[in-house]
Amino acid sequence: MSFGARFRILREAKGMPRASCDEIFSLMRGTVSNWENGYADPEEELLPDIASFFGVKVRDLMSDSSVA
Repeated sequence: MSFGARFRILREAKGMPRASCDEIFSLMRGTVSNWENGYADPEEELLPDIASFFGVKVRDLMSDSSVA
């Protein structure tokens, strides 16, 4: 499973729109959409913040296994 697919599952589980994630992580508008559609991946420096926000480990964001 790609990072974008994993991120979408986590975001939707929290009931958050993409635009809210752009704001929370101080991203340009549309960045989360690009992640979820496989056009881009986040900068490595942002991964710990994303993992912390969703309560998962960084390795779980980037692994090939499914989200629990």
